[in-house]
Amino acid sequence: MINSVQKKVLILALFAGEIMMKSGAEIYRVEDTVVRICKACKIDFVECFATTTGIFLSLDSGYVDEDMHTFIKRIKGSEIDLARISAVNTFSRVFTTTDLSVDEGFLQLRRINTVPRYRPILRLLGALLVGAFFCPFFHGSVGDMFVAGGISAVTFLVSHGIMRTDFPDFIRIFISCAAAAGLVLAAGALGASASISPVIVAATTIFLPGVAITNAARDLLSGDMLAGVARLAEACLCAVAIAGGIGIGIQVWMLGGGTVAVERTASFETPWFLLFGFCSTLGFGLLFNAPKKHLVAVSLIGAAGMFIFVALTPVYGMIAATFFGTCAIAILAEICSRAGRDATTIFIIPGIIPFVPGALLYETMSNLLVGNYNEAVSIGMQALIMAGCIALALILVATVTRLVSPLVRRVEGGVRK
Repeated sequence: MINSVQKKVLILALFAGEIMMKSGAEIYRVEDTVVRICKACKIDFVECFATTTGIFLSLDSGYVDEDMHTFIKRIKGSEIDLARISAVNTFSRVFTTTDLSVDEGFLQLRRINTVPRYRPILRLLGALLVGAFFCPFFHGSVGDMFVAGGISAVTFLVSHGIMRTDFPDFIRIFISCAAAAGLVLAAGALGASASISPVIVAATTIFLPGVAITNAARDLLSGDMLAGVARLAEACLCAVAIAGGIGIGIQVWMLGGGTVAVERTASFETPWFLLFGFCSTLGFGLLFNAPKKHLVAVSLIGAAGMFIFVALTPVYGMIAATFFGTCAIAILAEICSRAGRDATTIFIIPGIIPFVPGALLYETMSNLLVGNYNEAVSIGMQALIMAGCIALALILVATVTRLVSPLVRRVEGGVRK
């Protein structure tokens, strides 16, 4: 029979898992955190199964005649919040290695659950940085960068305003992207923008489901099939909302008598992408509420990954460049996580954003909506392969790190002796 102390521990563990899941943590990290907290309180026979919408926790005493007890926590809504993931990760380490009581643990988790995000003005700056410095990746010019940054900031304000209502995320993204498309076309008609497609994609980058599709591939490769399929469906719905919103925005503009400006693309020298990668990753760090102490490290990691991606793409192609760029980010993230004693997720998510295939997924859905099925299949396969490369690189580096870490600790221990 479960006692009151064990019940409090289980509720504490579920609370920690809930915060992490709502903050965008990986499935394996949520399950591992919940199990560690339980085992730290001498609950040895415990199993945790997490999905994107719920956490299931079972325990028994290990005896055949004893009853099994199961707890379920429903998860509703999520938004990437790296500061909370970091805080729960630190809490889990402290709780499992010290004599912190369960009641004190509850107090700490309640404080973590109310950790504020960056001020709206900083998040607005983040959206501006993302839009402006993503534009060159799609061959936008310097003038396009200013337009994309401004429209991305306005679109963020529209999305933030809709978020205060009860509209679902699909409708929020649809309306925001329709507004972005209309503003881009208006800027083109006024001569403020030389290109349409690069500016539209850059201005809507903050909505692209890059993290969702990459996490979906990562979950599928790790064996978490249910979570992987759920996240893949989420990414597809998000892409449909983006493509549909942009399509409606263009159609409304055309019906109103507006015209589409002639496309003129530009290109930058490769070294410039160190700056572009740093600034765009910094923007995502602000939007994803990355811990302040890690913002510079996160941005530098993103800059390094993007530089490798841009430098290798002309030589080896996008798929190989994506793999090697992600490997570099994962290795740097592992180093920083150990130096800063924090979760690798904090450094990986903003870092891989600059080349996750969210834009390709948007193009896939856009072609499907207009009936270009062959083109949609071709681009969609490329997006899935790139997402698979990202997930494979992350898993490969994490696996090698887990194998090498014990050897490094033994060597360090021998040196100390």
